Amino acid sequence: MLPLFCGILLCFTGNTQGDSVLQNHSVFLTENEMASLYCQYETTSTAPGLFWYIQRDTKSPELILNNYSIRGNGYKEGLTAHLEKSDRTFNLKIAAAVLSDSATYYCALRPTLC
Repeated sequence: MLPLFCGILLCFTGNTQGDSVLQNHSVFLTENEMASLYCQYETTSTAPGLFWYIQRDTKSPELILNNYSIRGNGYKEGLTAHLEKSDRTFNLKIAAAVLSDSATYYCALRPTLC
């Protein structure tokens, strides 16, 4: 089995007045393992818009999905994210990660690219 690497970076959106997200920095796993990418957010909004983006190699980030059940161009089967308002988390799960899932993933509070 080949080792996989999913890079996670911290992503802040502009003009948010205290809004922020916190992510785990790196996830290492082997092929076909489930990957859990952590995203905890802080916001004053009562209905936050949360988004997951993927960036492969030198390409631009692509929207994977958001908490409004909208799937972007970077979406593939086996990706899920669940908004847990009590914990303020929006964690992304990759059911059975493969080598092509190696990328940088961003969690954001607004529809923006970092």
